[in-house]
Amino acid sequence: MKTRYNEYNDIDILKKRIQDNEVVFLKGNRFDTLAGKGLQLKINSSVGLSDESQFQNEVDKISKIASFDVLPDIMMDLSIISVKNPIYQIVQEKIGCPVGTVPVYVCFDSKKGIDKNKFLEEIEKQAQNGVSFMTLHFTAIDEIYRKTMKRNISVISRGGSLVLRDLYLNKRKQNFLLEYFDDICKILKNNSVVVSVGTTFRPSTLYDALDKIQLSEIKMQKDIIKLLRKRGIPVMMEGVGHISLNDLKKYVKLIREDFYIPFMPLGPIPTDRAIGWDHVSAAIGASYMALLDGADIINAVTREEHTGGVPNTNSIYEAIKSAQVVVNSINDVRFFEQYNKVQDGRKTNCMGIIKEDIGCERCKEECPFLLNKPLE
Repeated sequence: MKTRYNEYNDIDILKKRIQDNEVVFLKGNRFDTLAGKGLQLKINSSVGLSDESQFQNEVDKISKIASFDVLPDIMMDLSIISVKNPIYQIVQEKIGCPVGTVPVYVCFDSKKGIDKNKFLEEIEKQAQNGVSFMTLHFTAIDEIYRKTMKRNISVISRGGSLVLRDLYLNKRKQNFLLEYFDDICKILKNNSVVVSVGTTFRPSTLYDALDKIQLSEIKMQKDIIKLLRKRGIPVMMEGVGHISLNDLKKYVKLIREDFYIPFMPLGPIPTDRAIGWDHVSAAIGASYMALLDGADIINAVTREEHTGGVPNTNSIYEAIKSAQVVVNSINDVRFFEQYNKVQDGRKTNCMGIIKEDIGCERCKEECPFLLNKPLE
């Protein structure tokens, strides 16, 4: 195990929590990541390819991410097309962190839906190529979907919507993930892949948060998690979307009831009125949710989240740095002694290391730090 942090004192407790699926072990090329109960908050950042002509741009983007002063703990390849050299392998090569995918993205055909053999071959190929975790939308079922018609927007999950479209295209009695559940589990277990149980019906507005639809999905997610655990497959849970700060307490209580599951929120976005400022709104939501002990991995959400634009390198850096502020704030709470009471002998101020006899350009000779000297 080659993790980046010294965040556990008792290896036996850690092993027990991994065994109980309160902690997931995500394997990477250069470093592994642990996420879950009693550990530091972690960051996920996403890349992906929508058009093959943009392949080199995405590779260059990943190379620049590798040079950032702060790296994500895990990354996701959200590509919607298959290429000879998959983006997840570029991430493995250049950054080396654990990488996750949403396999349905590259297996869906707009006219034919999902082919069983193609899907099983794809997840086996990804697993054998070192993909650490996969998001699967088991909850994309007709029974819940029909109830969403009263919502402002019924479904905003891309992966979940594809599973539903395949369900109707091929007139299935249940979605293909449930239909091929045994085959999928066998491949994932044989290759030690972690499953992230996706959310299909996360709310797109504050008004829809914690409605009967979301509550039904949470229950179904938990049922799926129990089934996967019985098969010996490590599991994470995905959730939220738009939800008010006031409702987050109720939400965290719901997801933490019954058992502890490593949790990765999407956002949460605590306001519907911050389009173009999603890195800020998500940081606010993630901070509060993590403070309530409802998050183990947070997403580096870019300002383009609700604009439809493709994030550039600067935007991704901004998102990761915003997420890092959240992580630092939460880990200062979770590991107060480690981060706040261990002094290194250096005095710092708003400019970093304190300078002798000089203030900054804003304060100059009126700098309050000039007073911080022993009185004669």
